[in-house]
Parts: sequence; C-alpha cells; structure tokens
Amino acid sequence: MKSLRRLFSRPGPASPDPLPPSFRGGLPTPDEGFAAIGDVHGCVDALAALWDKVATAAPGLRIIHVGDYIDRGEDSAGVLRMLHERQTHDGDILCLKGNHEEMLLDFLRAPEEKGERWLRNGGLQTLQSFTEISLGNALTDRNFSVVRDALAQQLGDMAGFLEAMPRLWKSGNVAVVHAGADPRKPLENQRPANLTWGHPAFGQLPREDGTWIVHGHTVVDRPIMANGVISIDTGAYAKGRLTAAIIRPGREVEFVQAAAQRQG
Repeated sequence: MKSLRRLFSRPGPASPDPLPPSFRGGLPTPDEGFAAIGDVHGCVDALAALWDKVATAAPGLRIIHVGDYIDRGEDSAGVLRMLHERQTHDGDILCLKGNHEEMLLDFLRAPEEKGERWLRNGGLQTLQSFTEISLGNALTDRNFSVVRDALAQQLGDMAGFLEAMPRLWKSGNVAVVHAGADPRKPLENQRPANLTWGHPAFGQLPREDGTWIVHGHTVVDRPIMANGVISIDTGAYAKGRLTAAIIRPGREVEFVQAAAQRQG
C-alpha cells in the first residue's frame, strides 16, 4: 500500500493547513521527529510490515505506540513479544498503555471480578494466542484464578512491561495518548481514564494550550487530521489497515499504512 502523503481533513480539497480558525495551535511542531502507530490488536504481520515502512520513509525516528496491542486479533502473544523485545533491547520505541492493556492488568489483579469483562472484549483471543497455556476446564468452569495464574506464568517479564507503560508522551506541541483527553484540562491533570478510555468533549472543544493530540482507540476509515486531533486507529483487526503518522518539525504529517489480515 502506498504511503499516504496528503493531510486528511474535513471533506474538501487538501491544503497545507486544514485547521479551522477556531484552533489556535497551528501545525504540529514536535521537538523531535517521531512516528506514532495506531492500535495493533494482535495483527503481528502488519506490525512488522509497518515498522519496515516507517524505517524506509523516515530512518532513525523513534516510534510511539498508542496502545491496544492485544485482544481480538490472532497473535497478541506475538505482538507483545515483539514490542517487549524491541523496547527493552533497542530502546527506539515507546509503548503507551491502552484500555485493553488496562483490562488485562485488571484481570491479573482481580481475576474473579474482572474476568468476564476482559474475555468479552477480546481476552479469549489473547489467551488462545499463548499456545503453551493448558487450561483444562478452567475457562468453561469460569475458574478465573486458575486462568490468571496460567497466563501470568506465560507473560513472565511482560507483565511488568505492561504495568510500567505510561499513558502519555509529549514533544513540543504534540502529545500522544491512547484514547483522548479532556480538552478543558492540562494534560498533566487528566484523569487516567480520560487518556485510556476517552472523554466526551475530546475533539469537540478546542484545547486552550494549542496542543495537538495523536490518538487511537476510535476506529476511523482513514487517518484524520483536524481540530487539533490526529486520529490513527484505522482498524487493523476490523478493517485490515494499520497506520503510522510520521510527524517531524517543519514538515507535513505523513501517513503510512500496512495491510493486515482481516478477521471474520
């Protein structure tokens, strides 16, 4: 799939600055160039392909992942291993926490209370991706403590990796989060849930501080850049496209995509 080099905005011709007059922030101007990658959801082949495409389009840039690496797709275990290995040993990526990582962590802490919710939202596919797990009748019997113990053993050091994931990364007038932020509050004063689950006013009201927010969580048909928001969850699991936004000082935002196998 070709790189998407146009800025996406509201319907109408593309322009170098698609911002409405109400947004005061100007163009995204990070202190350093970086690439933000949208929700992966177990699409390990698309992740590998997109890493390669980003490296070709913008060599040497740090990569910020917006979260939701697990659930729904077929190989959450493979995705976590790739991310953990690269962040730990290469240090050229940073993985933010998404709401699906939060649901998994809640399950690890309180399996009997949080098990049904996580499984209902894709946790079953994550369990199945850890092929070494032997659960017997624990799932059918809803013995979630047994399931938790088996999963924790397979996660090993990756449990700490998930726990330590930050919810926010910022450079210049650009911030990256998973789901959104309350536009009426400074980023450092956000409730954690605003960053990983979103806020109803996000994208509806302009921020007073002029900060652009790059986010995933909400699936869009194509990457969108408008009103101080850059939306990059193009539905790797559901729609077959994983997207990266390459953001560099003094340059147009470039969107790069890799195809993912759609699950059906």
